[in-house]
Amino acid sequence: MSQASLSSWQGSLSDLANLVYQIKRLRVFGRLLLRNSERLSIAQLYFRAGKLVHMVGNRGDAHAILSELQEWTQGFIRFDRGITTNDVTLTEMHERMLEQTLMNMQRSGVVLAPALPRVVEGDLVASSKTRQLLTPGEWHVLVEATRRVSQAVARLVGPREAIRVLRDILRDCSAAFPAFVDLKIAPTGYLMLENTAHLDRMVREEVLEGFTALITTCQYFCSPMIGEREAHKLMIQALQGIGPSVANLGILRVNDRLLASGK
Repeated sequence: MSQASLSSWQGSLSDLANLVYQIKRLRVFGRLLLRNSERLSIAQLYFRAGKLVHMVGNRGDAHAILSELQEWTQGFIRFDRGITTNDVTLTEMHERMLEQTLMNMQRSGVVLAPALPRVVEGDLVASSKTRQLLTPGEWHVLVEATRRVSQAVARLVGPREAIRVLRDILRDCSAAFPAFVDLKIAPTGYLMLENTAHLDRMVREEVLEGFTALITTCQYFCSPMIGEREAHKLMIQALQGIGPSVANLGILRVNDRLLASGK
């Protein structure tokens, strides 16, 4: 399951552990909907940068929802990326409760175990290859891309509101990506990097995931105001002039199907 395919995904209850694992691994934002196929029971789990932050359902609070979930044998699950909430009501304790719930469901055979990377002598097999760092030229593209997208948001909602919105987006991304610790909001309303010293030691893949999350979140924020298609076009237009470089880094993928939909 790739990061692109996780924009909207649905399946059976047996896939729950693998889906939650991918949400955490890819550090995405979105809502996970669970619906029992045997009796009326629904739960919605909200994630920010892969962290469980809020939960609602028709069985009470988070503890009651997770306790009841362990009794499910059949169900439907759906993940919608970008559907978020301002409510942050859960802690790491609740994340551990979710992990324990999934383990119990695996033991009962209702949920399949996630496909984890194979480990050899304590090291991931994938780690045997040299982990690339970003080049100075790629750093320049990322900083410029962030500046342009942030300014596009500011033009849409106004400088004052943009600062508030961008501060929220920055907080969400910083919680998951250490590379964003030195990202600051300039008085003009766009994001800028004040200190790149420690970023030069960050692994290329991890940094690109962080910038992908930042730009994607900006697009999701704009969607309710101007529509999903226009929000995607806004991101593309903001990056005109550096589009090929951005495409090579993979931090924004042009959705041709969405652009052709006319919605």
